[in-house]
Order: sequence, then C-alpha cells, then structure tokens
Amino acid sequence: MMTKISDRLKSLTKYISPDDHVMDVGCDHALLDIYLVESGTIDKIYVGDVNPNALQNGKENIIKHGLDTKVFPILSYGIEKISEIEVDTLIISGMGSKTIIDILSSPNLDKVYKLILQSNNNWEELRRFLNEKGFNIFHEEIVPDGKKTYINIIAGRDYTIDKYTDKEFTFGPKLIKDPNNLPYFESLYASCEEIYYRSKTDTAKEKLTMLEEIIEYLKNL
Repeated sequence: MMTKISDRLKSLTKYISPDDHVMDVGCDHALLDIYLVESGTIDKIYVGDVNPNALQNGKENIIKHGLDTKVFPILSYGIEKISEIEVDTLIISGMGSKTIIDILSSPNLDKVYKLILQSNNNWEELRRFLNEKGFNIFHEEIVPDGKKTYINIIAGRDYTIDKYTDKEFTFGPKLIKDPNNLPYFESLYASCEEIYYRSKTDTAKEKLTMLEEIIEYLKNL
C-alpha cells in the first residue's frame, strides 16, 4: 500500500523530476521521501535532520517500508554535509522563512541548482534572499493547511537573474499573474485594510495600493 502523506506535502511532489538528485532537509518521519520513492518519482533520496530522535523515527519508517537502499538518512544541520553526497536539489518544507534562510546561508548552496521550498510566513524576505543568491523563481503555489497558509516557491539558477519589483517580492512574481489566486488576494486585501485603519502607516497604505492593482489585474484576465 502506498504511503499516505498530507495534501500539503503532496503539493511538492509535482515539482520533482526523475533527474533531480534530492535531499529533503527536515525529516518529518521521512514520509515524503518514502512516498517519492514508492510512487516512482525518483529512484533515491537523502533526508537530513539535526534532531537524532527525529532522524531515528525516519530510519525506522524507512526500514519498515524496505527502502533502506533508496532513502538515506543523514544527521546534519541543514546542508552542511551535501558536499559529501550527490545532491543538486533541495526540499525544505513546513517551516518559516527565517529558518529556511538560515539553512540556505551556507557555502554549500553553490552546489545546488533547484530549490523546492514551502514556508508559512515572511515570503518577501525569502524571495529577496533567493534573488540575492542568484536564484530565479519559476513557480509559486498557495497551499492552505488548516488555519495556516503555506506558499510553495520553486527556484532555480538560470543564465540571467530576473529583476523583480517591490510588488513581486512582496506578493510573488508568479502568484500575482494567476487568476486562480484572486480569492486569496481579496482576502489579503481585507486583512491589510483592517491593519491600515488601525495603524495608518505608509507601509500599510503601500501594500493596500499594490493589492488593489493586483486584484484589478486578475479580474481582467
């Protein structure tokens, strides 16, 4: 029987191709990694975690599914050990952008060409960091998960670095061009409007203006 994973994790699988040499940073019982191999998406995958207990749970699951020759657990903080293995693609999911940025702030990032990231906050900060590190954003996806909202950001290296506007950094260069995201931006506008009425700050007003432009654009697509 195929391993069951959450819709949040499953949303990441479509961004992984058979040619990718993948490390999943953050063990989460290795369920995503087991699923990716069982589904035939990839032949093998590395999974890293800094927590020995979490990694042990992952190891037990891997062995239980008979995948110890295809899913390889590594005790590691972030990507400190990818210089020792064949990895060009990273999955980092289910955590905040500040933690993701901390993980990616390593010289070993130079070895990586593709990032599959899933964060639940501070997306502007993450987008700016990626741009500074020479990554373009190829895809974005809004992923509701209970009371939280995650955004998948798929980034990679290219011959030229895209120049994004403040609006694109703040709300996502791909998200603001997809009409399916109109309800999300309308909801965001309502929240930002409440903040503006309470604070009357220039920053809140600027975000409201950006959101008005995005909503108008999406309505006319």
